[in-house]
Amino acid sequence: MNRGIRVLVSALVLIVVATAFFIGGIVFAGVVGTLPSLGSLGSSGSDPGTLVDTVKTLIEQRALVPSSEESITTNAIRGELESLGDPYAAYYDAQQYKELQQTQSGEFFGVGVSLGLNKAGQPIAVTVFDGTPAKRAGIKAGDVFSAANGVRKTTWVLQDFVDIVRGAVGTTVTLEVTRTGVKPFSVTLTRERIAVPNTVTKMYGDVGYVRLMTFNELSAADVAKAIKEFDAKGARGYILDLRENPGGLLSSAVEVSSIFIKSGIVVRVDERGKPESVEMATGDALTTKPLVVLVDAYSASASEIVTGALKDYGRATIVGVTTYGKGSVQTVLPIGNGGAVKMTIAHYLTPQSKVINKIGVLPDVVVAMDPKLQASEKTDTQLTRALEVLRSKL
Repeated sequence: MNRGIRVLVSALVLIVVATAFFIGGIVFAGVVGTLPSLGSLGSSGSDPGTLVDTVKTLIEQRALVPSSEESITTNAIRGELESLGDPYAAYYDAQQYKELQQTQSGEFFGVGVSLGLNKAGQPIAVTVFDGTPAKRAGIKAGDVFSAANGVRKTTWVLQDFVDIVRGAVGTTVTLEVTRTGVKPFSVTLTRERIAVPNTVTKMYGDVGYVRLMTFNELSAADVAKAIKEFDAKGARGYILDLRENPGGLLSSAVEVSSIFIKSGIVVRVDERGKPESVEMATGDALTTKPLVVLVDAYSASASEIVTGALKDYGRATIVGVTTYGKGSVQTVLPIGNGGAVKMTIAHYLTPQSKVINKIGVLPDVVVAMDPKLQASEKTDTQLTRALEVLRSKL
């Protein structure tokens, strides 16, 4: 077993054993004579590695159902990550890591719903994509998922819930749904290969509207394509809709920003033990025409990088409500078993060094709205206001 993992297992086992001695002292006194001495197991001293070997031997010899080496290793890795107190840290086994890579490429296996957390820390359906298992089952934006495959928590880390929902093609996941005015119900969905559209585009007269769903390897190219198509149709300005966009790749955020920013810093990255680094615009700007960016409380991470940069440069007017406030950078690092670990390695700041983490980006024009109203242009008051703001600049 890797020495770092052995040290962690040792610490966890010592805590468990000490607690058991305190709570079950009378029982322990009654059976102590049946236990082998540490000396009989070849243990000496308190070296963490030696202690781990001792406990492993005890498990192998005495546990009613001995744990496997794989189980010990997996839980040790998760324990190490939990010790960081990092809400975004996660362990991906080989299959989960493969699925993560597919997601970043714009394709994944799931049920066809983008997720967020409500104020109570419960998963909520943010967007339900057409032609997917979730859509066919009647899942709606705003539905709260109170359990997945029987697992329920008082508060969730979003990635933990996502890990349950995603899985191999053809397998199923059962979701318990809570919807306002409806008795809670359960649906069992069969996972499919989901090709999530990066963009939704439309012309509103002489205004080009593009909604970006996520920041993956294809996002910048899709936004650039939309801008060129708008220009060919006579667009005089644009709306970039980042509402409900949970973020994605840092590189994608820089590339999307660079479509509208000719030069300069896009984001500042503050990593432990290193001088502040910066990500610069790529020099591939396509337009200088007026721009409005739509954001909401689910606009996070890469969405906030783009919004912050465009606001700092005065390149766009921001309309909506304050963004989520996830100003941290995670990296995914492969490990020897085919899996990977994710952890926070840095915080990012806007070009003017404004802090986003736990604060968010404040809009220039505040327009509060229930996300469910986005389903119809007639009730989407944020979009209506964005069009008014943009046309005042044309």
